[in-house]
Amino acid sequence: MNLFKKTLFAAFGLSLSLAATAASDTGVTVDQSKYANRQVLPDFTAGMCDNAAPTLVHLKDNLYRHTNGAGLAVHSGIVMITKEGALVVDGGATCASEWLNAEIKRRFNVPVKYVVLTHAHADHMAGSQVFQKAGATIVANKRAIEPIVGEKIPYAIPNRVFDKDMTISLGGETVKLHHVSPSHSDSMTMVLFPRQKALQCTDVCQNKTMPYNDFLDFYYPGWIATLDWILDQDVDIIDIGHYTPATKADQAALRNYMVDLHQQVLDLSRAGQSWDQLYRNVKFSPEVQKWTNFNNMKTLNIMGMYRWVNNHRRGMW
Repeated sequence: MNLFKKTLFAAFGLSLSLAATAASDTGVTVDQSKYANRQVLPDFTAGMCDNAAPTLVHLKDNLYRHTNGAGLAVHSGIVMITKEGALVVDGGATCASEWLNAEIKRRFNVPVKYVVLTHAHADHMAGSQVFQKAGATIVANKRAIEPIVGEKIPYAIPNRVFDKDMTISLGGETVKLHHVSPSHSDSMTMVLFPRQKALQCTDVCQNKTMPYNDFLDFYYPGWIATLDWILDQDVDIIDIGHYTPATKADQAALRNYMVDLHQQVLDLSRAGQSWDQLYRNVKFSPEVQKWTNFNNMKTLNIMGMYRWVNNHRRGMW
């Protein structure tokens, strides 16, 4: 084989290799021009990093966990580092995203290629515009666009969206996105890292921690369906978007808690108890009483379930 042919085959082989590892996904492109002049509210995260510095710590394998905010309920998300670039889950604050984008470049010398938004709540979307302006592709469930626009949320309109499932290939790694059902918002996305046996399950999952407030943007059947899906996954670490990472056992305990709370509230409502009677008669297990934020959240959790139950039942009337 002459030198020309050898060079040609070598170049062809290199192009195939690059094509095999090039970033790609199965999402659908969003026409950004539709939203070019949309109204937005001020960024509520301005100055959030002044009293609590963001962090990026190793989780396992090529996965890291970014955090920002003060106290136990920090905002967090998984970061996957590959030779081709990084994939980041959520932002949490504009200042934290600015820091994280620079930190990834400084420590690993790769750009952020993808940012996956777990759902359309501003506290987790914040900072996504930083990555988008730097060239990253922002990904979310298609149901996220309406509240971003309608609520005038000042963060990124996704570049790519999906309905039920989406796959991202980056640097030889595969990341799977799945929308199980409306749960904590109707735009919730589970982010699965199959090889690493890791999962991002923001706000739906807990780690011996009480669900926040009165459940907020809450769909009870879908929340249980999502927990059932999680329990079927082959994962050993779950980042929950706050606090500290959790396990599948923690999600089984959460499921038991929510099913029990729903049944108690339903039974007491069917017995004719008013709210003032009902919230005093809900019982919590000794295990749940030890969970973080139990005293602050127990009555609010009852209230959220009470609203759900009484908006989704009808007796003889």
